[in-house]
Amino acid sequence: MVRLFTRFYALSAVAACTILPTAWFLTSRRFPDIIPLASGQFEAAATFDQRLVVFGDAWSDNETNEPVGKVWTDWLCSMFTCHQENLAQTANPLLRGKNVGAVVDNSELEPLDRLSQIRLTDFKSQLAAWLAAESRATTGLTSEDMRTRQEATIFVVSFGVWDIWSLINKDYDTAKESVERRIATIIAQLDILAGHWDSESELKVILTQAVDVTFLPGYESAAGYKDTVKMVELWNNRLREAAKAWEGGPVYLFDMNGWMVDRIRDWQLYAAGIEEENGLGKNEQGWTNVVEPCIESGFRVMMSKGKKECEEPDRYLFWDEMHLGPEAHRLLATEVYSGIGGLLNASRHTRGFA
Repeated sequence: MVRLFTRFYALSAVAACTILPTAWFLTSRRFPDIIPLASGQFEAAATFDQRLVVFGDAWSDNETNEPVGKVWTDWLCSMFTCHQENLAQTANPLLRGKNVGAVVDNSELEPLDRLSQIRLTDFKSQLAAWLAAESRATTGLTSEDMRTRQEATIFVVSFGVWDIWSLINKDYDTAKESVERRIATIIAQLDILAGHWDSESELKVILTQAVDVTFLPGYESAAGYKDTVKMVELWNNRLREAAKAWEGGPVYLFDMNGWMVDRIRDWQLYAAGIEEENGLGKNEQGWTNVVEPCIESGFRVMMSKGKKECEEPDRYLFWDEMHLGPEAHRLLATEVYSGIGGLLNASRHTRGFA
């Protein structure tokens, strides 16, 4: 009998040791320790003719582990032959199976989310890293050389997808206050950047508005739909107001949401046999799917042999549940390029400027 009880307690101990780690593993699936796909000290280029400096999330990161090809900032840089310094951040939580992007300010995340994204640099950290690298690269330059370098630089600030995503299903008043703070943080960081700029050089910025995340294939929270849409509208309205009031230099405010909705609407009108005077409904890009992702990701896919990719990625608006497809990135860059003549020519009087 003693041997039986001893064996029982031993098996119980083993079971406990097995169950507890397993329970921790499963309950922590939502908050894994994610590691940026690009790491190491950032270095700014010593020389260049034109330069694009990118701060942002996974939609702008050109060093992801996804075979989607060029992101829109790559395409944009190729259109006016520039050197790109990209500090946008993506990470791949192993248990989620899909990449996530940076936010404006990690301190706005809930405690568990904040711990999981501690190694994914937010806008403040990205800017601080770039300023330090730029300081190292410009040591010893004359004032004239500094002005030449600064006049040849354009900045991209592109956040919002994961900021809005982190607020889904939150109390609206709480989410609203967080949106207000995040927009204020964007402007505060632009002020810091302007403080490092020569007074005789023009600080040029491309600022993108947030997309309506309810259009993304990964959005499934029907209960919080109205509040999510309201948050996107609030984000974009506040960002527009702040950009117009900012006096640090010309800002090209790109309506990312309007552009994405037009791509979806174009295909829907085409499918319905309707063509509008503005050109929507022609489906000139040959989209075959603007709702579902080209590939599937997530825990279920990870347990299989791998991700299943669609046969024609260029005909899908979305690459996965959260990201644009390859052709969409090219079209996005083309749209931005058509509007930034004022930045390239150092003029504020350009359509689309805040």
